[in-house]
Amino acid sequence: MRKLSLLPVLLLLLIACKPTVPSKYIQPGDMEDVLYDYHVAMAMAKAERSDGTSSFDQSKYFYAVLKKHGLTKAEFDTSMVYYYTHVDYLKEIYKEVNEKLSDEAKSL
Repeated sequence: MRKLSLLPVLLLLLIACKPTVPSKYIQPGDMEDVLYDYHVAMAMAKAERSDGTSSFDQSKYFYAVLKKHGLTKAEFDTSMVYYYTHVDYLKEIYKEVNEKLSDEAKSL
C-alpha cells in the first residue's frame, strides 16, 4: 500500500523535471521573434543590392535586429550555439518562424 501512495508523488516529480532552456540564453519564444526579424532583415538586405554584394548591408540589418530586441552579438551567438547543440529546441523554434514567414507571405 505504501508503494502505491508513492506512485503519484513520483509521477509529479517526473513531470516537474521537464528540461527547460537555462535563463542565461534567449528563451524559445523570444528566439522565435529574433530569428523571424533576422530572416526578414536578411531578405531585405539581399533585395536592396542587385549586384549580390550585400555583406555590409547584412551586418547593418543584423545589428538593427539585435538593437530592436535589446541583445548583444555575444548573447545572440551564445544562444545560437546552445540551440545548435539542442536541436530539438531549434527545430521547434524554426517550425514557428517558418509558420510566421508563411503567414506573412500569404497576407502579401
